[in-house]
Amino acid sequence: MRDALVFIGRFQPFHNGHKAVVESALNQAKEVVIVVGSSFAARNTRNPFTFEERKAMIKAVFPSDNVHVVPVSDYPYDDNKWMNAIQKVVDAAIPDAVDVGLIGHSKDSTSYYLEIFPRWKNHVEVEDVGGINATDIRKDLLENWCLKNTEDKVPEQVADYIWKIIADKPFVKGCYSDWFETLSEEYQMVKKYKESWKSAPFPPTFMTVDAVVVQSGHILLVKRGDMPGKGLWALPGGFLNQDETMLTGAIRELKEETKIKVPAPVLIGSVKESKTFDAPNRSSRGRTITQAFFIDLGVGELPKVKGSDDAEKAFWVPFNKVKQEKMFEDHFFIIDNFLNIG
Repeated sequence: MRDALVFIGRFQPFHNGHKAVVESALNQAKEVVIVVGSSFAARNTRNPFTFEERKAMIKAVFPSDNVHVVPVSDYPYDDNKWMNAIQKVVDAAIPDAVDVGLIGHSKDSTSYYLEIFPRWKNHVEVEDVGGINATDIRKDLLENWCLKNTEDKVPEQVADYIWKIIADKPFVKGCYSDWFETLSEEYQMVKKYKESWKSAPFPPTFMTVDAVVVQSGHILLVKRGDMPGKGLWALPGGFLNQDETMLTGAIRELKEETKIKVPAPVLIGSVKESKTFDAPNRSSRGRTITQAFFIDLGVGELPKVKGSDDAEKAFWVPFNKVKQEKMFEDHFFIIDNFLNIG
């Protein structure tokens, strides 16, 4: 029997397929470490449950002390940071383990991680369990406000826990959690948005632009006024117009959303770097690629800003106050790419 097996996933939510993997791991190892991805992301339709909620689901099914549930952040643009984060949490959970391996099912390209940790050799491959898919469970939950069609896909303890956190009185209007009602509304909005493109001859790819503006240890952010991500912090930006360059679009969106009191030529002259961010799942609206421009205004008094257009509010935030759980989509990681704050 091995010292430990490591199971990595998002578990949104923890379902019977996940349960079968953990049961297999417990039959082959003294300890099991369940690494929960996207642990610090803001709630969204792809990640509706917090780390603590997912941990509670898992521990309700596997309360034993030899099952460790640990959080890890995503690093969609830096595999080395991601691997380092995973190694740290695993080592902290099982400091004395020597014979450690990974366990999982190679379902698609997202399972590449099973082969990239040379310390943990000979990963344990497990079979798919009845084609259970967390995406289908989330769809059922957000469309029907209950597990109408997929309740048999999750452990009973998980189904009970989900009811507990989404509704005081199931099926009674006004008795659902505010965050759940917001996500359900956002899910429907995104669904309609995608349906509007069904007649396109091929799946559309969208191009957006974002501005990462810094000065005197602060970064300029906005509070989103519309769905998706209403109320979350974000970089000023938006969709690129067909008649403009990406830099022109970024400056336009920056000006429209923040009314920053800096002339456009000064902003353009302060661009230090630009980079493309293209994680396939970065946006719930579909395949969306963004070009981010790093604008460093140096040291001095922070320019006045005011939220406008799609932004409910614009404000300067000290670097150390930028928190992943408050940020829209992958904007925290775009910022981290330029400022290394993660």
